[in-house]
Amino acid sequence: MTNPLSDPTDPAFLAPGGGESGAVFRTLFEGSPNAVALRDQTGRVLLVNQAFGRIFGYAAAESIGADLAELIMPGERAADDPAEWIECKADEHRETLRRRRDGSLVHVTMVCIPADGRRDSLPGDVFIIYRDITLRKQTEELLRGAERKFRSIFENAVEGIFQTTPAGRYLDVNPSLARIYGFDTPGELIEHFKDIKNQLYVDPGRRDDFVRIMDEYNEVWNFESRIRKKGGEIIWISENARAIFDEEGDIDHYEGTVVDVTERKRAEEALEAQRAYFRQLFENSPQAIILIDSNRNVLDANKGFEELFGYRAADMKGFGMRTFIVPEDLLAECENFRAAILSGNTVQRETYRRHRDGRLIPVSMIGFQVKSGEAAGGVVYIYQDISERKAFEEQITHQAFHDSLTHLPNRSLFAERLQRALARSRRRGDYQYAVLMIDLDKFKAVNDSMGHAAGDMLLVEIAARLKSCMRSVDTVARLGGDEFAVILEEFKIKREVLTVAERIQETLRRPCTICGNEVYPGASIGIVLRTKEYDSAEDVLRDADIAMYRAKETGKPYMIFDRRMHKEILEVISLEAELRDALSNDELVLHYQPIVNVDTRALEGFEALVRWNHPLKGIVPPDKFIPLAEETGIILPLGRWVIVEACRQLGKWQKTIPGAERLSVSVNVSCRQFVRDGLVEYVAQVLEETGIDPARLKLEITESVLMQDTSHSIHELNRLKALGVRIAVDDFGTGYSSLSYLRQLPIDHLKIDRSFISGSDNAEDNIQIVKSIISLARNLGLTVIAEGVEHEDQFARLQDVRCDKAQGYMFSRPVDSIAAERYILDYQRRLAEACSLGTPPA
Repeated sequence: MTNPLSDPTDPAFLAPGGGESGAVFRTLFEGSPNAVALRDQTGRVLLVNQAFGRIFGYAAAESIGADLAELIMPGERAADDPAEWIECKADEHRETLRRRRDGSLVHVTMVCIPADGRRDSLPGDVFIIYRDITLRKQTEELLRGAERKFRSIFENAVEGIFQTTPAGRYLDVNPSLARIYGFDTPGELIEHFKDIKNQLYVDPGRRDDFVRIMDEYNEVWNFESRIRKKGGEIIWISENARAIFDEEGDIDHYEGTVVDVTERKRAEEALEAQRAYFRQLFENSPQAIILIDSNRNVLDANKGFEELFGYRAADMKGFGMRTFIVPEDLLAECENFRAAILSGNTVQRETYRRHRDGRLIPVSMIGFQVKSGEAAGGVVYIYQDISERKAFEEQITHQAFHDSLTHLPNRSLFAERLQRALARSRRRGDYQYAVLMIDLDKFKAVNDSMGHAAGDMLLVEIAARLKSCMRSVDTVARLGGDEFAVILEEFKIKREVLTVAERIQETLRRPCTICGNEVYPGASIGIVLRTKEYDSAEDVLRDADIAMYRAKETGKPYMIFDRRMHKEILEVISLEAELRDALSNDELVLHYQPIVNVDTRALEGFEALVRWNHPLKGIVPPDKFIPLAEETGIILPLGRWVIVEACRQLGKWQKTIPGAERLSVSVNVSCRQFVRDGLVEYVAQVLEETGIDPARLKLEITESVLMQDTSHSIHELNRLKALGVRIAVDDFGTGYSSLSYLRQLPIDHLKIDRSFISGSDNAEDNIQIVKSIISLARNLGLTVIAEGVEHEDQFARLQDVRCDKAQGYMFSRPVDSIAAERYILDYQRRLAEACSLGTPPA
């Protein structure tokens, strides 16, 4: 006779009692959120509910009749796996892993219930109920992770962290608190202190104060006290803590942090001791100092103030300072400064103040509040005249962003504005801009036939004419030489751009009178119109340049760039391939230019300059291939080769030439080399392999490298300095770095750009700039190297302003290693002769 419990098709299967109770039981069976499977004593599945399918992924038809173990048994079973498909104990809840249809594992709790209701054994059919506990497991893991995280914070925090009872016992402390109090371990500290009040605090009443504040506010902040460390040493600590309450609302314990503020307290005590000297400092300070009371009236002013602003202190006392020295348009700024100071801040600003004669003086101002004990007093303002520095900074800034000849924006400023146009184009769909590259046709002829002065006059005239063709929203810049560039913004149709190009051509066709001669300059113009296709300013300029050269080649007044202009691109690709071959074929050589001491004319070392000995073209100058190397990334292996070759050559000279041990070698480091990781490690490796003194290697970087990522630059420079390498800022005065960054940079030398030494600008103006740079370097503890010294008069001016070192054609052109070695030997010979005669070497 068939057992109804073994036949799922039997009406009595789910309800042996039949009737209404069977329907209810089936509803419960199918509606259960837990997976339920009925299996016989052999492990064959007799029935499953819908939740079984949801959890394990099997359809009912797949499950019924299948072996339960084959359905859900995982590939690897734990030793204590319940194996419910074989046997299981009634009502025993077990947690385990089971396999889904897709092979993934699910966390479940499992319980077996005999189908016949007997609890003592499971000889026959068994209901197995599975509950998905995946979410619970994930939550438990998150909680464990959070506990590990906060325990890590507790164990590794810099501040001391504690839990104490109100009665004065430590419950828990972290290692930092143990260290602050002089103990080796937290456990040792907890065991030591039985009574915090009397054992820890120098003044036991501080513990009473701590508890009182806790009782009143449930927290304390910046609670400073003197305490005894384990060894008896007394230190100052600052505590922040809060009260933790139990379920009844009573304080259970305190928890908080401790910071050792001993050094700060000592500084405060030292400051208090020095107040007696304030008056003498006040009276004799070269800076202008004025004291203001809480009603804005003058209490006193020192002699420095009288000298800077022209007012007598006696005439100002009792009156408002602002009526004397604050310009009317800066009254609101002055009031904002005062409000910030009275709120407890020290304000340091650069601003302007008015002299008695009416002129405005740029000043650096520091303002802070004076307190007597807990009572707030007046305000102290300290002023320093920064007129000279401001003039110098304005000059340097203008030079950094403007062409010194035409006063037009230079390449840096043009690139910045072009980048802004690119960004604006991405934000605004209706915004259009175009870029024009302009190259003069007759400039070289004018330079060659009439001289550089005439060429400069022509450039100034061209700049004025180009500006006359532009609107206020447009930008015209001189990129260098006879190359100009224009950004035309906010145009609507292509015809507007072409009209501007034609207007430029028309004005440049008109003759210019240069040195009594009529010159018809003419120009070739390249235009990029479809600028929305670009992602970088460099790409726009590159394609405008390509179009300009195409216009020059074809003799057309202007050309609009299109994607078919591949000739120049193919030439660049060809040159790039040749340059890559040059690295592997040993076609690169180093030339060396001497660097001499300006005062003694002693040979200090050499700058290593790379040259390309092309098998067909001969020596290729660096300006022909270094920019390409920078653009393509070849500069990285090329730069490494230069470093190792220069160090190897210097090491050879030092070993073979007596007296060469003091010589140094300077190597230029490109922007790509500097920002890529590995430069410091490579330099260290080269120094170790060549054995040269690190102080004899000087790495030259430009201001633009420093400004790309200032924090990264400072970090890398400090690592190089740690090796002992010397650092020089090359072409100083032509970049656009903030002078304030120089104080942060671990550099040794400033190299003045050759344009200030042998440029075509006014020599007197240039030497004033050189003097300013040298003065700046002296204040920063740096040495100065002048580049481009070609004539004795230039060298004499450098001697007059006490420049440290110089290099240029006056001493030698860059020469190969053999000629450089002859230069060293010749210098040694001249030095020996001079010593024998008692005169400096010529």
